[in-house]
Amino acid sequence: KKSFGEHLVLNGVDLDICQGDRIGLVGRNGTGKTTLANILTGCLDYDEGTIITARRQINIGYLRQAAEPELYLNLLDTDVNGEFRRVTSHLGMNRAPDWPEERRQNLSGGERTKLALAAVWASRPDLVILDEPTNHMDYQGRNYLVSELAGYKGAVVIISHDRYFLDRTVSQIAEIEKGTVKLYQGNYSAYREAKQKERESQRHAYAAQQNEQRKIKAAIAQLKAWSEQAHRESRRKAAGAMGGKEYFRKKAKKRDQAVKSQIKRLEKKRQTGIERPAEELPVTFNLNARETGARHLLAADSIRKTYGELLLFKDSSFYINRGEKVGILGPNGCGKTTLIKTILGRESLDAGKLFLSRAAKIAYVSQELPRDEKRNLIALIKELPRDEQKRTFELLIKLGLPYDRFRAVLGNLSRGERMKIAIGQAIMGEYDLLILDEPTNHLDLDSRESLEESLIRFTGSILIISHDRYLLERVCDHLLIFDRQKITRFEGNPADYLSKKHTVNDEERLLLETKLSRIISELSMYKPGDPDYAILDREYQELMKIISGNKQTNRH
Repeated sequence: KKSFGEHLVLNGVDLDICQGDRIGLVGRNGTGKTTLANILTGCLDYDEGTIITARRQINIGYLRQAAEPELYLNLLDTDVNGEFRRVTSHLGMNRAPDWPEERRQNLSGGERTKLALAAVWASRPDLVILDEPTNHMDYQGRNYLVSELAGYKGAVVIISHDRYFLDRTVSQIAEIEKGTVKLYQGNYSAYREAKQKERESQRHAYAAQQNEQRKIKAAIAQLKAWSEQAHRESRRKAAGAMGGKEYFRKKAKKRDQAVKSQIKRLEKKRQTGIERPAEELPVTFNLNARETGARHLLAADSIRKTYGELLLFKDSSFYINRGEKVGILGPNGCGKTTLIKTILGRESLDAGKLFLSRAAKIAYVSQELPRDEKRNLIALIKELPRDEQKRTFELLIKLGLPYDRFRAVLGNLSRGERMKIAIGQAIMGEYDLLILDEPTNHLDLDSRESLEESLIRFTGSILIISHDRYLLERVCDHLLIFDRQKITRFEGNPADYLSKKHTVNDEERLLLETKLSRIISELSMYKPGDPDYAILDREYQELMKIISGNKQTNRH
């Protein structure tokens, strides 16, 4: 059990974790998933209960939601067995030990997660607990993590709302609801199907029970009416017959006993009956667009941006028109968030021009969560003008935050709850352009689906950075692609782009084969045990897959 003040989070959680298990830990925002992970890893005390382990010392690898890169950067320089270097290279962070200090200090959210994940694997753990491992993570990182988990012999507990990732990695789902855990066999899709059937069965059983109770209530009412009638008759008839008073009184008493029996039956059904299925709080994101404004909203002309010696992008030109929904696609560390900051005027370009309509009203949701850890929502809202306070309360309730959470300090709210607050604060009002940087990070599935529907209905322009492919494919019909240090506009969604990307022309194939020759030449300079050999060998294998895959495509 675990409470924070008067708020009971975990109320008797029972969970067995066995060797080789693949458990997905799910539940709505604020139900206690991260709290349970912190307890299992010894980072947080619990109030009651027992944790029993098979042996005294268990090496647990714990990936937290908030990766702190300074804890792992020194591993780049002190990696004795090369395991940390191997994992970082497979995650797409090639030659990370050679990065200059400025590069290390400007890591993207995905790169921070990758460093933390590499440290987890390098520790060779018996049990791995991953808290939202795919937040900020690009496709290369996700695919590597899936393959690494497939070959891992220990036990794994994954906290995630990423439906595709869970479907590929887990064989059990542990759902936290009302402070307890219930286990479901199968992956996430199997759990959703089982959960839906369970709710339908519970609704049907509850409806049948209510119908039965209505019949009992009606019978009681009828018996009470007969009992009252019997008492009236006993008094009337007893007056005119010798010994009739006792006869009719006994008859009325029998009716009373029948009524009491039925009342007891009803009370017993109420005590042992099926609970009313809990109605989940709906989550609603109200997004409002301004109806008038210039057609051309944003345009970039030959823009360039560097950090010291690191070139993010150059010679990049693109545009965004009113009403277009544009996704930003690219690997971790390529400069996606930096581009957003230049659009917002928080960063300057090294070259080129960026045009943003002067009349454009912009709402921005960043990756950063509210940081005022020691204050509660009510205190923050009271600082707003009086006319905004009521609208803010209504908005937060629509976002699925129950009123009792308003008194909890922000530091005790889950990251999902804090993400809802950040989105709620940003979207109040009418806008021409919504800029969203990883908006689904930390959000539970119901909130993600609600946000997707709201973005689809929004009539203004949208610019989204996200590695949530499902979100981008549902919402966006245009993309800004970061590739080879250049930003280009693509007409279509991620599925269109990826299918086209995997088909290369003769010129591109020649470039790939030239790169392959260079890697083969460099491989001859190292021995198989050398860390650099492993990195180059990985690049060689990936290039061979691309070249052989496209040869096969061209034959067809």
